[in-house]
Amino acid sequence: MQYFLLFGLIGALVAVGLYALVSWLRKRNIKVAWYEWLMGIIGLVLLVMAIQHFFGAMAELFPFAAWMGLLIIGAPALILLLVTWQLVAKRAKQS
Repeated sequence: MQYFLLFGLIGALVAVGLYALVSWLRKRNIKVAWYEWLMGIIGLVLLVMAIQHFFGAMAELFPFAAWMGLLIIGAPALILLLVTWQLVAKRAKQS
């Protein structure tokens, strides 16, 4: 039950964050290419998977697996999100 509430909260935060991001992009008239959206969504999904793996492995009392999974799944997620952010910022600067 506790994980349901945690991931319900994470889902709500992701939804509010995406809404705020789209509103901010529209207000500043920043165009985002389809592949940037795709990279961002894949990065976000990987980040949520890393968090879920971490909590699941910790609940099963496998702390080494939890930390390694967070590193192995979370690092590519952060890299994808940072690359996406840089691509959008570069395009916004050019406009």
